[in-house]
Amino acid sequence: MKKLIYLLGFVALCITVSCERDMENGGQPDTTNLIDLTGQWEVIAHNDSAAISSPFTILTISDPFAKNDSITIQDSEVKFWKFQTKAAVNQENGTFQTKLSNCEVSEDSIGVKITNGKIIDSDSIYFEIQFEDDETPYGNTYRLKGHRVKG
Repeated sequence: MKKLIYLLGFVALCITVSCERDMENGGQPDTTNLIDLTGQWEVIAHNDSAAISSPFTILTISDPFAKNDSITIQDSEVKFWKFQTKAAVNQENGTFQTKLSNCEVSEDSIGVKITNGKIIDSDSIYFEIQFEDDETPYGNTYRLKGHRVKG
């Protein structure tokens, strides 16, 4: 019987310590080691190795507590393509991608694919993107790369 009482006491102690640790973070997960994915970026679009656009601004908005599709990527100036889409993200290594997502700002919910997305050292961005409403649906892979706009 003493062993049972000691065991129950130990379990109660573990639960109390665990709850106190959660309360220190307000019940939210620890985000100290996560890469900051939210920002404003100046990028240039490339097809193969040639630049096909002048610099334009995209916005990324990240929700570190979302389970799926936790980053929104938007061409805020619509100088390249009118798109806003969500992608799955790994905040620990700064990568993001989607196999197929819908454009949130088109009337027809055009499909968008993003691969090889990466935030590098919190100040550079790179990703490859394809569009369903291209001349050949998903036929061209555009590489967008650039840097964070300080401000």
